[in-house]
Amino acid sequence: MAPPICPSEDEEEGLNKSPQDEQTKNECATSEDNENFTLVEHSLGIFPLQSDTRQKIIRLVSNGSWFDTFILVVILFNSVVMACVDYRYVDEEYTPRSDISMRNYFVERAEICFNVIFLVECILKVVAYGFVFGDNTYIRNHWNKLDFLVVVLSIVGMIPLAPNLSIIRSFRVLRPLRSVSKLPGLRRIIGSLVDSLKDLGNVMLLLFFLLTCFSITGVMFWRGLFHARCRLTPFPVKMPSQCQSVNDACWGFFLNDVMADPESHRCLLFPSDNEEWTQSTSPWYLEGPQDCIWPIDDEDQRVCSLWGGGFHSCESARKEEYGNNAIRRVCGSNFDKFGNPRFIDTIEPYGYPRMKSGVFVEGLNWGYTNFDNFLSAFITTFQVISLEGWTDIMYQTIDAWYTMPTIFLFGTIVVVGGYIVLNLVLAVITSSLDNLDEAEGNADQIDRSKRRSSQNEKLSGLRMSIMRIVESKYHSGFVMSCIILNTFTLSLDHYGISNDMVDTLERINLILTLIFFIDMILCNIAYGFKEYWSNPSTCFDGCIVISSIAELMFVYTYSEGSSGPSSFSIFRSLRLFRIFKMAKSWKSLHSLLQTMNETVLEIGNFATLLLLFIFIYALIGMQMFSNRLHFHPNSGAVIHISDADYSTALVPRSHFDNLFWSMTTIFQVLTGENWNSVMYDAWRATSWPAALYFVSLVVIGVFIVMNLFLAILLKRFDNNEDLVDSSSLKDLVTTVRRVSMVAGKIIPKTSDGCAEYREDEGQREKIESKKYDTSFLQTKCFNIVENKHFELSVTFLIVLSSLCLALDNPLADPNSTFQKSLKILNMLFSSIFIGEMLLKVIAYGLLFHSGAYLRNVWNVLDFTIVVVSVLEFAQIGAGKALRVLRIMRVLRPLRMINRFPELKVIVDALLSSFPAVGNVAVICGLFFLIFAIFGVTFLKGSFYHCDGEAFQTLSTKQVEYLTNPTKWGDLTDSEQVWFDVGSPGCTASNWDATTVPTSKDVCDCLAPGEWTDVIPQNFNNVLNGIALLFEISTTEGWVDIMYTAIDQRGVESQPVRDNNVLWAVFFILFLVVGAFFVLELFVGVTIDNFGKIREQKGRGLMTDAQREWASTQAFVMKIKPEKQVRRPQGDIRAMCYDFIMPSTNPRFDQTITSCIILNCICTAIVQFGDSKRKTDILDVLNMAFAVIFFLEVVIKIFTLRLRYFYYGWNRFDFAIVCGSTVGIFLNIFIPGAAGIISIIRLFRMGRLVRLIKAVKGLRTLFNTMVASIPSIANIGSLLFLIFFMYAVCGVQLYSTVAFNEDLNEQANFRSFGNAMLLLLRFSTGENWNGFMRNLLKDKDNCDPDPEYNPDAPWCLNKDDYPACTEVNGCGAGPSAFLYFYSFTLLGTFVILNLFVGVVLEAFENSSEGDILSPSDLEKFTSVWAEFDPDATWYIKAEKIKELLSKLDTPLGLADPKNPISADAVERFMSDSCLLDIPVNNKGMVNIVHVATHLAKRLAKEKQGDEFNELAEDHPIQKRILIQKQGMQKTLREIYFIQSKNKVLALRAFGLTTQKVGFPSAQTKQGDSSPIQQNFSHVVESSNAA
Repeated sequence: MAPPICPSEDEEEGLNKSPQDEQTKNECATSEDNENFTLVEHSLGIFPLQSDTRQKIIRLVSNGSWFDTFILVVILFNSVVMACVDYRYVDEEYTPRSDISMRNYFVERAEICFNVIFLVECILKVVAYGFVFGDNTYIRNHWNKLDFLVVVLSIVGMIPLAPNLSIIRSFRVLRPLRSVSKLPGLRRIIGSLVDSLKDLGNVMLLLFFLLTCFSITGVMFWRGLFHARCRLTPFPVKMPSQCQSVNDACWGFFLNDVMADPESHRCLLFPSDNEEWTQSTSPWYLEGPQDCIWPIDDEDQRVCSLWGGGFHSCESARKEEYGNNAIRRVCGSNFDKFGNPRFIDTIEPYGYPRMKSGVFVEGLNWGYTNFDNFLSAFITTFQVISLEGWTDIMYQTIDAWYTMPTIFLFGTIVVVGGYIVLNLVLAVITSSLDNLDEAEGNADQIDRSKRRSSQNEKLSGLRMSIMRIVESKYHSGFVMSCIILNTFTLSLDHYGISNDMVDTLERINLILTLIFFIDMILCNIAYGFKEYWSNPSTCFDGCIVISSIAELMFVYTYSEGSSGPSSFSIFRSLRLFRIFKMAKSWKSLHSLLQTMNETVLEIGNFATLLLLFIFIYALIGMQMFSNRLHFHPNSGAVIHISDADYSTALVPRSHFDNLFWSMTTIFQVLTGENWNSVMYDAWRATSWPAALYFVSLVVIGVFIVMNLFLAILLKRFDNNEDLVDSSSLKDLVTTVRRVSMVAGKIIPKTSDGCAEYREDEGQREKIESKKYDTSFLQTKCFNIVENKHFELSVTFLIVLSSLCLALDNPLADPNSTFQKSLKILNMLFSSIFIGEMLLKVIAYGLLFHSGAYLRNVWNVLDFTIVVVSVLEFAQIGAGKALRVLRIMRVLRPLRMINRFPELKVIVDALLSSFPAVGNVAVICGLFFLIFAIFGVTFLKGSFYHCDGEAFQTLSTKQVEYLTNPTKWGDLTDSEQVWFDVGSPGCTASNWDATTVPTSKDVCDCLAPGEWTDVIPQNFNNVLNGIALLFEISTTEGWVDIMYTAIDQRGVESQPVRDNNVLWAVFFILFLVVGAFFVLELFVGVTIDNFGKIREQKGRGLMTDAQREWASTQAFVMKIKPEKQVRRPQGDIRAMCYDFIMPSTNPRFDQTITSCIILNCICTAIVQFGDSKRKTDILDVLNMAFAVIFFLEVVIKIFTLRLRYFYYGWNRFDFAIVCGSTVGIFLNIFIPGAAGIISIIRLFRMGRLVRLIKAVKGLRTLFNTMVASIPSIANIGSLLFLIFFMYAVCGVQLYSTVAFNEDLNEQANFRSFGNAMLLLLRFSTGENWNGFMRNLLKDKDNCDPDPEYNPDAPWCLNKDDYPACTEVNGCGAGPSAFLYFYSFTLLGTFVILNLFVGVVLEAFENSSEGDILSPSDLEKFTSVWAEFDPDATWYIKAEKIKELLSKLDTPLGLADPKNPISADAVERFMSDSCLLDIPVNNKGMVNIVHVATHLAKRLAKEKQGDEFNELAEDHPIQKRILIQKQGMQKTLREIYFIQSKNKVLALRAFGLTTQKVGFPSAQTKQGDSSPIQQNFSHVVESSNAA
């Protein structure tokens, strides 16, 4: 008998468990997680199980053996070796060379060894477990499948002349995942992902469905439009024979000649386009591509509108001066409107294919962003879904197509795809984590107080005295004061700090260091050395003190006379962590830190998975793209390694040339920052598979792995009541909420961080309860303001006033009738609101009693607005001061919140989140402060460089000296002549021979005025550092800041590319801590509080069982009856019924579904440039499908008559068919109605929605989206209100700022509509900080307070030129920081996080599968329809038994395998839950009541003694009680009456119950059912009578 053998744990996961056959299984007892499994009797047919050879091999490869450990070590070593490949030495195929690189030689030889080892491992396991045939053979394990594939491909790759499969071989690094079984935390994370694969697949299917719909829509409307550019000639011109490159000197003369006389250079003697042409009759098709070009206006990199419907039309552009020629641009494309290419596709004259000349620019993503075919449209749409660069695509589409439809389509895809569907991924992963068992084995906490009490007895008197000192509140307060003083002094460091201040701060630093050192000594004496250093908190303090002492010793001993921060200055920043000590006295903050600490442990496992993921993709990226991202600095064309210009080519900052930059680039993609730019660079350098690499990276990395991190964080916030139990913040919020009560409406009452509502008795009782008598005037005023019509009128006036605010614009003519009307309306509204205020003041009193006017925060807001209006009337302030007063009116729409309960609930959730959000803000502020002080210490004054026009004229030697200055005396006389000593700012006259100037000093002399900042952000002081960190915490612009830090070389030094790449670690660490962890706490606390309000609002506290039962009831109460379609009586209609109904002919629906898919495929394969033959074929196919769908509708209507329209899907199909039919007729009878026909074709896309009904997983997610619409609408309403106020403020404050860079025609605050679109962009994080920085810039000769000139109005549209005035207002000023930071905090970090909460809630409600699943309710509805074919919601009570007999388990009794007995039905019906089903006076039962009581029976079975009914004040219970009104009976009473009637009838005929087979009255009570007991009771009563 073979001894028990254990497989390795990774193998065990893939093995199929055998039946419980004790003679054929080998028990495994070496690990508690191992399970029994069976080995095949003969491996490979020649190695019997009992042979000594096989038994030895089994023991060798078993779990826990030395061989298994050896393999794991080899795997790790193999991964390290793969990372050591040196891609600096490659051949012309970019394959690493081993003949000139020792590293590559070692890797190549080591590869052979690894292949042999893994081949031997594979052979041994095949011998041990068998290969294919058998339940638990080698290939049945998923990990072994991967290993086998890698081994085979590796061996094939070693064969001479074999294809290069190095990319596939890189998947060997997945082998370390086999070790996750030894790490419980990591195993739990991977287990959650594996468990959620099915649901994740459904989400990805839904995402693919959404992308497909939008992509096909884009192909239908926008194919070919993105090739249009503004041209310098009215038509294409011939290519000159003597000038073949745009870099030649003759090219400029050629362009001047062409623009002066384009007709003589005309390419073809035909117009560029003609409406009468077709694809096959176009001259560009008949003549073929020509050796011509169409000169482009390189200064305009925007797409233009070919037919004038878009926003950017070259025909309406003003004349431009180009050389000596005044030209008028036209909009043209390198293709005709049918997609026929106009030109031959050579690399002359641009250096890249000529047909790409219209789009091969960075601003247009090198031409890869388009909708010319389905694949390109899919990639473009995917970029929109990822919310990175989506506005650029939208702006391009607006330029080429209609504005409003474009905004609607892109807004829809952003909201549905970016905010709902992608959050479903988070919902799936979170649900999977919730379903896993909680990790056990938390570390035991040491009760230090007991240990100290036992130790105190042994302490000496001195130690006792010192312990009393260090534990006294005075000592703690003193140390905390020193920590705060230390934080303050560290924060005072800045760029340009004086030497005196430096000396002062150093002295303070010395004193504080000594204080902390003495504190450490005292604590060591008091607690003992071992106790002190074994405690994490005091150990950390001690390490910081020791590092500070070491720093002081280094500074005062070895750094005498040195400048700049020492390498030990890093430890000063670590002292700031000691400020977290105050958390001990702040309960909620301490709870938050404890949650963070617990999360860090699990995040450590996540970090391991993330690092492995980054490592794998970095290796693949190196093999695919290393050394390939080399481009021409002017044209952007890729340069091959064999080209002479390869060494001087431009290499993007994000590349894959080595492991460090490859991993950094992968991390950049995971943050979502400019990942599309990296993809387009890789695509440009290689080919389209690069897009697949980056799409997979975003899907797996961003959508799944990064959401896994957030799911872990959210998991830690569940049931953490202490997070909002902050005495100080909670009291503050409670006070604010008390004064924000709504007069006569609802008083929100804070209780345990959640909102409970109670109805107020009205303001009338408040007035009556006053100590003084109300006057007649006060009573009248009170009656007026309490009248509902008064409130409705005020609400209506608020809406009108808000509309007027949106229409007001500082750029409008102040003397126009429209502006005067707005001014009059504003005065009217203000007067009315003043009157409203006076009425309420008289009615409620002003201030000095409860319920007074100013005791309500909304009234305080109204009062403030009224005062501002009065000041505006009095013309107090002028210019911008008056404008600030005017924008205060924007607060009026906030009063709408008070009048709409839906908005008030959302605001209540936000207000209730303030305590927890305040704690998170404190944590964020501390982390930001720590990183900011660190940044200031090392990076202050270093984000500058010498650049500009004067700098560009410097020679190579001058630039080299500027970059690396040496002693002034080392320069020759001819070199010293470079310096313009007399120029302003040049201090060269003060230098002696030993002076070493800084780069700034040299720049001031060689290029005066050119020393500027590299980026707008810097670390010059702590405030600037915190602002910088806040901006990059949103992951916007962090890459550029990281590159600047990497390039910097110190204070006032010229930066050099990649000077210190280790700074990338600093910014990556901050993003991990600051953006991925700390700022995600905002999401956690907001969603957690949102869930608490949802669960506790009006319900009180519930047990887990009650919460489960409440969710099930809410789930069941959504049920609705369906009308049953009866088979018609007529022969033809009956035959049609049998043909179309799924119950009789399921193939009909399958055929229609196949036709829908084929129709969509026909639509998807349409592309720009299709031949006429292909177009005709597709038209015929589409016509055939249209006929099929038309006949389907006709047959169904003929068969079902009006019942066809009872179903929503049928009504949807009917609308789609009608739209398609109209489109066909318009195409036949009105050929010129192309625009209308294109819109009608959208109906064809609607058929894709029918696929949702056919796929169960899609249907569940679709129901989730539909269920979340009301909540999303509420949040959207509040978000719209926020957008509205910020848009009005933006227009009033920033509409006069002159255009520059990001502030342009497409993105500006010059109208309310533009401002709203801009805020939508900022809410997705799209370059909000870059736009803010541009808004701060002052243009040359700007006007600080521009005024309207009636003789030359503002130049707002191109039609206004030339008799207009350019808007040339100065920059926004400091108000921009408040505006953009507050919007980002409020909109992005808080309100938009509620979208996540809503989607999580909807997904949870749609998948309540603990007791019931959606399929259970579907089956119930289907069976119910047999008894209630007209969907009346009721059936007879007598039909319940029959219903349950036909209804499948778990709700019913039906079982296809076992027949149902009468006794089983009786026992089932004897359940008290069923007997309590209410019955109305007609003897009918309701579908909801029946389903609810059936679910209640299941809940009782599952929960047992823990089951409890909901409280009567629970909302669901209230709904049930309302529905039961009028139902005085129950099913129990109905059965009793029926039994009684039967007995009386039997007595009347003189029969006994036994003769007719009724249950005997003498049955034992313990064995009888309640029905039998009722019947027995009736019999006994009759006998007694």
